[in-house]
Amino acid sequence: MSFQCFTSLSLLLVFAVGTFQPPVIVQAEEIEPAPAKQVSAYELILAMNSLRVSYGFAPLIEDPIVDAVAQSTAQIMAANNMSWHIGDVRGRIAAAGYGSGGTVWATENFAVGNMSLDQIMAVWADPDHMRPATTAEYCHVGAGTAQTSDGRTYYILQAAYISGQECGSGSSGSLTAGGTPGSASNPGFGLIMPVKIATPDADGKIYHVVESGQSFWSIAIAYQITINDLETWNNLSRDTPLTAGQRLFIPGRNTAGYATPTPFGMIVPAAPDASGRIVHTVAAYQALSTISEAYHVTVDQILALNGLQADWPLQIGQKLVISLGNVTPSATLSALQKLTPAADGNYYHTVQSGETLSGIAGVYDVSLTELMTWNGLTTDSVILEGQKLLLRITPPPTATLPPTQTLAPTTIPPSPTPSMIPSPTETPLPVQAESTSGPGLGILIGVILLLTAGFLWWRFGRKGTSAD
Repeated sequence: MSFQCFTSLSLLLVFAVGTFQPPVIVQAEEIEPAPAKQVSAYELILAMNSLRVSYGFAPLIEDPIVDAVAQSTAQIMAANNMSWHIGDVRGRIAAAGYGSGGTVWATENFAVGNMSLDQIMAVWADPDHMRPATTAEYCHVGAGTAQTSDGRTYYILQAAYISGQECGSGSSGSLTAGGTPGSASNPGFGLIMPVKIATPDADGKIYHVVESGQSFWSIAIAYQITINDLETWNNLSRDTPLTAGQRLFIPGRNTAGYATPTPFGMIVPAAPDASGRIVHTVAAYQALSTISEAYHVTVDQILALNGLQADWPLQIGQKLVISLGNVTPSATLSALQKLTPAADGNYYHTVQSGETLSGIAGVYDVSLTELMTWNGLTTDSVILEGQKLLLRITPPPTATLPPTQTLAPTTIPPSPTPSMIPSPTETPLPVQAESTSGPGLGILIGVILLLTAGFLWWRFGRKGTSAD
């Protein structure tokens, strides 16, 4: 990890003691300079150590192996646009040689986006990500950054220690803790003074008096505010170093006009829509566990509603259904129960795009042959989107028919439904009127016709014979 520009950085974050020595070269290849104002891996370590010292612990020692693993992790995550950890950080660090075969313990923080140091540390403000600062056992630290193709930056910080080994032994080639800060044996972080919290004055206002070795970061962290808060409420710039004895006003929740900002990357629950449905859009650095906690639902519920599995990674921008709201799912109704009888008392299915006759038959649990017979279709017929198919099926118990209508007997073929390919059954048959006067009238008409025929034969047939 390069330490160039250490002097200017120390003005912002630490008070360096002793003479600064040339940097220790860890990697042979040339590293491209970071874009202007981009948070560097070195700044991540300085900020975390400022936070750690404020809790009364010794600064973490930068380790070249942990540095290399953190940088590799940042590059892999950036290349794959990942929204959660790769997994098994202690295994990755041990495999790289850290610990020399001993039992390794490690933790990993990451953030993604074009973020300031304030925003990154706000993302890491929860207990899990505060472990490098609040767990005394951690000894070594490393960090790395990498950019995605669309310009976003991944920030990685890893802390580790070797079980049963005294911190600072340097068995993994780390920069040791011994020697004078800033010396060749420890070109690390210099003297970082803990911040003692000031008590409110008679008016309830808090003023902090800067001591040697205290930085914007260490003061902001101690009072759980941001550097921007210090700048705004004290008319300062972080580019101007603090001086011992300087008096700073510390805003708080009771300060008029001060609103505690929502930490960057933390989850703000989405509001339900008019039907009560809640949909969450996944942002960077969010996981199923944190999303479920924010909405007070279980992870299993989110998985079930979205058809996911627990080991599937979330994607930035992914939509997750959190609650269906007040809508009753229709999946509890059968396909037939979803239908409403038409005005003629019959049931019809409206063909949707992509549906087939066999598929429709399966939905209503009828045979394909019956479905085609009811609608005058053959295996060569083509059904169209929007076409209505007659269903001669028993209506559900809850269905009601119009009072003047009855279902036609199932033995009588229905009127054919037009299809693109005509079939013989589509030709209408002649319709004969049905007698309504009983059998007597038919017999009478038959007798009259018989008598008329006999008379005509007697009259004309006989006359013709006599002419011969």
